[in-house]
Amino acid sequence: MEFYGMSGERLGTIGQTKPPSPSPATTAVLPQWKKDFLQKPSISVRKGIAWGYSPPYEDTSTLVLTSHKGDFVDIRFPVTPEPGRPLTSNPSFWAFSGQSHTTFDEEAHGVTMPYSAHAVFNHVIDSKGPGISDEGDMFLLPNGDCIEVGMMQNPSTGKEQLYKEYWTGPPAESGNDDGPRVRRSPCVVAKTVASTPEVGVVRNGRGAVIRIGDYCQGILQRDDVNGQLLTLVERWSNAPDGSNAAVRHAESTVNEVSGARWIKDWRSNTVADMQHDSAIPSIWICGDGHKVGDEIVVDGVTWRVVEVEN
Repeated sequence: MEFYGMSGERLGTIGQTKPPSPSPATTAVLPQWKKDFLQKPSISVRKGIAWGYSPPYEDTSTLVLTSHKGDFVDIRFPVTPEPGRPLTSNPSFWAFSGQSHTTFDEEAHGVTMPYSAHAVFNHVIDSKGPGISDEGDMFLLPNGDCIEVGMMQNPSTGKEQLYKEYWTGPPAESGNDDGPRVRRSPCVVAKTVASTPEVGVVRNGRGAVIRIGDYCQGILQRDDVNGQLLTLVERWSNAPDGSNAAVRHAESTVNEVSGARWIKDWRSNTVADMQHDSAIPSIWICGDGHKVGDEIVVDGVTWRVVEVEN
């Protein structure tokens, strides 16, 4: 599908096959805008979505954490959850985790689309069900933000539609001579360990948790007492002054970890135990000194650190 700008200029195509991602050996010679696309770890905040040619809106608090190796946790909390209803029953809620990769168009007939890339997100865990994968074309804006354009199912209509999402970064914080910045280290990823011979099967659940700098998100899927699939999610942020917009709310709660003031988003649907991990090892992963291979058992599920970047 071809995609055109407002003045009729051709911007590219949606859903076309892309060449492989650049290897580390070639990354050093890429133009800066391509390096910006490939920069990991990354912290992304969605500011709005538009379906078809309708005006954009935002009814979620969406944060995506992506590790250096491309693992990601994407949690989309409804801005106004309905009291008394399970989080997962809200149509605006969506949470998923998996692997992402980014590629660029090869020059064709002497024409290429600069400041654009193609991103594919394979969902290993998804609150909406298995087998979901989405992809979109990304367009880098002069201010460093990004527009994502693609096709996916509109939860309001159930039909596949053109969408446009606006992505930015979290608020920068001052603190050194280099001016405001967003802290992206350490980056720590832990995943559940398979407890059965089948590849990818976890008897008591399947989950992932990622900490990047001052942000941490985790997701776990497992059967409840009735055998129904249950999706649990957590979002945490280290905000010494309580100013972090990603988790700020009067009902947010605080846990002191390694001298940091970590705030748990009040919309998280795990048990509100601020001193011990109840389902997802977020408190543990927000501590210091982790190395690949470290393990912890939480509620009968073994989690293992698979990536560390300081």
